Amino acid sequence: MKKITIIACTALLCGVLSAQTREQNLIGHVYYLASDAMKGRKAGSEDAAAARKYIISEYSKAGLVPYFDYGWEMPFQEGKYNNVVGFIEGNDPQLKNEYIVLGAHYDHLGVKNGQVYNGADDNASGTAALIEVARYLCDNRDQIRRSVIIAAFDAEEIGLFGSKALAAKLDTTIGSSSIKLMMSIDMVGWLEKGEALKLEGVATIQNGKKLLQAQANAIQLPIKPVNFEKSVFTATDTEYFAKKQIPTLAVSTGLKSPYHKPQDDPELIDYDGLDRVTEYIGIVALDCSRGAVVEPSGKVADKHRSSVSTFTFGLSAGLGSAYIDFPDAALDSKTRFSYEGGLVSRVNFGKKGIWGIQAECLFNEAKAFFPNCDKPFGSPLTYKRQSLMVPVSLFVHTNQGQSAGGAYVGLGGLWSHDLKESLPSPWLLRGYNFGTTATFGLELGSMAIELKFYSFGKNLFQGPVAPKSMMNSTLASFKYFF
Repeated sequence: MKKITIIACTALLCGVLSAQTREQNLIGHVYYLASDAMKGRKAGSEDAAAARKYIISEYSKAGLVPYFDYGWEMPFQEGKYNNVVGFIEGNDPQLKNEYIVLGAHYDHLGVKNGQVYNGADDNASGTAALIEVARYLCDNRDQIRRSVIIAAFDAEEIGLFGSKALAAKLDTTIGSSSIKLMMSIDMVGWLEKGEALKLEGVATIQNGKKLLQAQANAIQLPIKPVNFEKSVFTATDTEYFAKKQIPTLAVSTGLKSPYHKPQDDPELIDYDGLDRVTEYIGIVALDCSRGAVVEPSGKVADKHRSSVSTFTFGLSAGLGSAYIDFPDAALDSKTRFSYEGGLVSRVNFGKKGIWGIQAECLFNEAKAFFPNCDKPFGSPLTYKRQSLMVPVSLFVHTNQGQSAGGAYVGLGGLWSHDLKESLPSPWLLRGYNFGTTATFGLELGSMAIELKFYSFGKNLFQGPVAPKSMMNSTLASFKYFF
């Protein structure tokens, strides 16, 4: 009985020590990588090289082997930068030709104005988690059926260049279709303040939410599944894998830490939370590598599309000013506030949507001041019109349609029908009008910002004494496509 008790206590103590060791390992990794001595690990610097040397050492201790025959480091951009890529080969004769890719960037911003940007959360935390996930997977390598590639990316902060290089390399060697999942671990050190682990991209995986929630429930980790990466202003190392239609997960505790500030230091990291996040990523990665069904859903975030939809639909709103031109009369119109709002649709032609047709149905209100001919020294007359406006234009895009962003120009015509008018004058409003429209726009993912010009081709007013009059409007318009 005494012997059994000793064995049980020893087993329990080993379990506790194992958990403590992982958290202590995480603390050690973060404090080393985010120390002042590393000078912010700027891409291409000697400090980044020192970080790589540390990562390679820890990869070797964990039990990884280099993925490439020529060694741990994968140079790119003429050898200026280097990824560190490790490998665990799957045990199944068929499934070992399928891959799970885990990645975290190790570079940060370096030194600016004499201040070291240590990047403890961004992304020493993710690199530390990656090392410990690698250790966990190596300890359970007998269960691994799909092969696992574990990559520490360089040059993320200056343009996602490390992950872009690896995505391109793997596409030519093993083929993107053989990669079943790519997970990017980026800023995972503030779980307590972030309140949940954010997982962006769950809808790119068949039954992704169910799979990820089940694993989180097992260890009581709060997670926030998000169908797609939506923001066009932020990106992580999933970007170039997702654009190859590979299911991706961007894993993060959010932007609660001092993001891109010198205060992002090791002592601020929630190490208990980082330990729990690391455990979760390891469990998910092991489950996927063991043979869990990990298939692409066929769905992809708008900003990751390689081609644009034939038809897109959204909302449009604009603010600007209106002006009435009297070319044959000595009248001087003054601009007034104008606004519009309504629906927008596009028909995109070709795979890349370089050109297409944009049509809008808008409620428009325009105002303008002009002198009272009967009382030249009196108060000016106010023209106010509310109308239904339908501009239709042919647009040409400089890039790959709305999925990739870029500039575009559009030219076309418009029809306008008055709904309500106000004009203290004997002149009569025409009631409807035709005109032209010109558009200069800039797209960012599913959003667009436009500068629009309207010019009406017929007189606004009619009657025996009505002067020739043309209306022009200039608006800044914002569009959101679903």
